[in-house]
Amino acid sequence: MKKFICAVIALVAALACCFTVACKNVFSKEPVKADDNTVFITASESSFDFENKTLEDYMKWLQSEGKLTFEMSNGMITSLNGKSNTTNSYWMLYTDDTKNANNEWGTFEHEGKVYGSAASGASELKLTENCVYIWAYQTF
Repeated sequence: MKKFICAVIALVAALACCFTVACKNVFSKEPVKADDNTVFITASESSFDFENKTLEDYMKWLQSEGKLTFEMSNGMITSLNGKSNTTNSYWMLYTDDTKNANNEWGTFEHEGKVYGSAASGASELKLTENCVYIWAYQTF
């Protein structure tokens, strides 16, 4: 019986440690930083008509120009430049377009500038000329 109680206590302690580490990572207020997988998109191509366009429209145009590759499913980016989502790794979107970003949902920091989490996905996000859109590959 003592061995069973010790095993249960050890299991509870191990689960508590895992939960604490997981919560720290998910609910951390630390900004995300760029790495080798980060994709920066600046909406500044002079040959593109920005009026009433979404980020998805711009990304499709970039793809047709050979500057980007991506796949979407149900409005969600599933692969970008050959890097695909996994069970717990996803492409997350950030922008400096303050009308379409929310810093409470998370931030991205690059070269001293802070970008907010996009308020909607690429298919719904209104494109703003000269704004920066950042795709960060994150694991949760």
